[in-house]
Amino acid sequence: MDSDTQLLNETDLALVDALQVNPRASWTSLAEALDLAPVTLARRWQHLVESGSAWVTVALSNSAMRGALLELTCRPGTAERVALALAELPNVSTVGVTTGEFGVFALVLAPTLPAIAEVLVRTLPMPPDVVNARSYVYSGLFGGVVWRLGVMNRAQTELVREPAGPAPEQIRPFGPADRALFLALGHDGRRPYTELAAELGTSPQAVKRRLDRLRRHGDITFRCDVARPLAGWESMALLWLAVPDLHVRETGRRLGAWPETRHCAAVPGPANLSLIVSLRSLDHLGKLLTRIAVDCPEAAVVDRRIVLRQVKVHGRIVDELGRSTRVVPVDPWATPS
Repeated sequence: MDSDTQLLNETDLALVDALQVNPRASWTSLAEALDLAPVTLARRWQHLVESGSAWVTVALSNSAMRGALLELTCRPGTAERVALALAELPNVSTVGVTTGEFGVFALVLAPTLPAIAEVLVRTLPMPPDVVNARSYVYSGLFGGVVWRLGVMNRAQTELVREPAGPAPEQIRPFGPADRALFLALGHDGRRPYTELAAELGTSPQAVKRRLDRLRRHGDITFRCDVARPLAGWESMALLWLAVPDLHVRETGRRLGAWPETRHCAAVPGPANLSLIVSLRSLDHLGKLLTRIAVDCPEAAVVDRRIVLRQVKVHGRIVDELGRSTRVVPVDPWATPS
């Protein structure tokens, strides 16, 4: 990191952490936990958003989508170009450049298993500099969609946390109106109900009811992201683990709950668990590998790579410091072209 680049201060980190607990919380409801005036919190958040240092977006739940991890080998010197090309695709949520033979990884989303197969086999445009590719369809997803900095204490967290509320009386399929609302939240997960209603041609009350139902049914969730290097997470690693079938889900759930975990998925194959973790330093990776050996003795780490550059983070094109520079909203229903 450049010596002139400043890390986010404790107040900003606490604000991000609060919004990771409750991403659509009002400034008034956050004021008591953070001991700052609502107008001060709103002003600080606006600065974070405008500088690309933090943002709120929406994500589909595990039950509402299917996913795959794609790995690519590229011609020498072209990995970043390939990653940037993939990042423009709306059903590619996250892209990074890593060490190793397969130097680009991408997370691909679609609403159903046939749809993810269609993308991987037929419609995903492959950049010309790709010389080899392999893909892994998730058979289970265990963590990383929503994560926290963990700056606030327990009392503050409980003040911020939104009450669960009753489950919806009627369970309805995820339909076209739900998709329209999901896509309308792609640029900013904190968009006001009035603004969403104007775009969707309905009332703010109807938008709130639909959003509440989707959240309580578990169809969608909100996430607050931060430029990770500015929050002290200077790097990432992609690990492949081989786990006996009997232990895959237990191991996945255990690793998915780690604060470092950004993605953890089971896939069919000899290496059947993929794990992406944030790192405070390269030494941190060694500590995590030791922790895996102690806490998950049934798991063997068969490959490990450092993420040299994140290019896209769940719909956000990011720079070398992880700051959001542009939005390519996640759209699992899109047809790549």
